[in-house]
Amino acid sequence: MHEERSRSTPPASAQAAASGVAVAAAEGSWVVTRDGRRLLDLTGGMGSCVLGHGHPEVVAAATRQLGALAQTGGVFDHAPQHRLAERLAGIAPAGLDRFAFATSGTEAVELALRLARLATGRDPVICFRGGFHGRTEGSARVTSAVRVPGVPGAGARVVVAPFPRPGPAEVPDDRAPAALAALDRLLARCGLPAAVVVEPVQGLGGCHPAGPRFLAGLRERCDARGSLLVLDEVQTGLGRTGDWFAAQAYEVRPDILCLAKGLGGGLPISAVGAPAWLWERAGAPVRAGTFGGSPPSCAAATAVIDVIDRDGLRARARSLGAVAARLLAGVAALRPWARARGLGLMAGLELQGGDGRPDEGRAEVVRRRCLALGVVVAQAGGVLRLLPPLTIEEDELCHGIATLGHALAAVESRSDRLAHAA
Repeated sequence: MHEERSRSTPPASAQAAASGVAVAAAEGSWVVTRDGRRLLDLTGGMGSCVLGHGHPEVVAAATRQLGALAQTGGVFDHAPQHRLAERLAGIAPAGLDRFAFATSGTEAVELALRLARLATGRDPVICFRGGFHGRTEGSARVTSAVRVPGVPGAGARVVVAPFPRPGPAEVPDDRAPAALAALDRLLARCGLPAAVVVEPVQGLGGCHPAGPRFLAGLRERCDARGSLLVLDEVQTGLGRTGDWFAAQAYEVRPDILCLAKGLGGGLPISAVGAPAWLWERAGAPVRAGTFGGSPPSCAAATAVIDVIDRDGLRARARSLGAVAARLLAGVAALRPWARARGLGLMAGLELQGGDGRPDEGRAEVVRRRCLALGVVVAQAGGVLRLLPPLTIEEDELCHGIATLGHALAAVESRSDRLAHAA
């Protein structure tokens, strides 16, 4: 018999908190901790709060729908998901006119891979080194940015190809020919893939843009082989890169599009878009589970799109992204071991060690220092990432990046003192 817990013992939560901070409330670009501190949140709910925390129009839309129809479990059709699908078809890359809904990015990738395999009748999938597509079984197999415990890595069904990561004084397009040549060698061995799945900007892999030349090369190779190009825009979608989707910013046509995070403005929802003929060719139903396309989440997502459109937030992401790029470049220019990169309001600052490789320990120290100074940034290995809401005020963004600079300076100063003491 299990020993009964004391009534005063809190329940054990297995959910990780990357910052280690417990918050009680949030609004806009700010969160309030349980002990009353106000922190500037440059993670934006890891990119999911694209309009900031608690945007009033998103809250109102979800609340109204919650009172009218909260859930159908997939048993009944309902208007909110039709309105959202029509809205998405109006802003998505040309040809993507039918959408299926799930609750998370990893489910969207699972649906996309299933759709590709059913529609093509093929099995292999090409993915890229440093990519992150989720933590469930299928999406984890095409993830290499981190190892997902309990899930085998790439095998016979998955082939991992190089991603065009530039060196010093290079841009992604400089590395595209070599990456595409390596892909051609892999394609010669693995046969005809069902799909090629790629992030237009790698997220957890270190905020690496793919660049237009590489994505154009993927499009050409998919067309030549009858394979499907799957763009994972879970992080880049809904205005973050300065257009509705990075596919439009890079002028590449996907066959299948995955989105989540910012779509719900803080509520759980994801979507997979593809042409109607592709869904029909798949034959068997390709759908998510009980909570896929819940009415309140669909209503919230439609409100998100409406606000982004009405308030010109795509253009704002471009202009504020340019501000962030300039300020981060200034911070990096003072330090030969720092490199800035990104696209729109998806920015990263890589901190390198003495061997020129990303230094996770150094990034962790700087992240913690930022937190002590009242600014929350995300971390991916040796890279500090910024995913602020598109609604962030320019002075808030500038303050956050200035604080990041102060944190770097403080860490440098401490390292110098320790080096001299030794």
